[in-house]
Amino acid sequence: MHHPALGRLIQMPIDEDFKEKLQIVAKHPEYGYDIWGEYNPPEKLGIHGSRVAVDFDICIGDGACVDVCPEEVFEWVEYEGHPASTKKAAPAREADCIECLACEDDCPVVAIKIYPE
Repeated sequence: MHHPALGRLIQMPIDEDFKEKLQIVAKHPEYGYDIWGEYNPPEKLGIHGSRVAVDFDICIGDGACVDVCPEEVFEWVEYEGHPASTKKAAPAREADCIECLACEDDCPVVAIKIYPE
């Protein structure tokens, strides 16, 4: 799926070592998961989740993760004004993750990293 934001932004995969480099800066107000790194909506959204980590700054709202997840871990959230996409796949039920890695494998911009328990 082509997404217009890909042409404007340089996309780098999620940093697998982000937990060693960043701090938890907030909790998601609705789902309660941790938010890591710089969080200044709508421009900087950080990494959402600890077990199922989604880098919201590179997420393009493609929906592959939502479609492929057998446990329905993800919920759509809106961040109007973010340059990559206004729609993000939040790891709303990261505790339900069965570590199948389907979301990580299918994300076209490698914005997801699963951390097994």
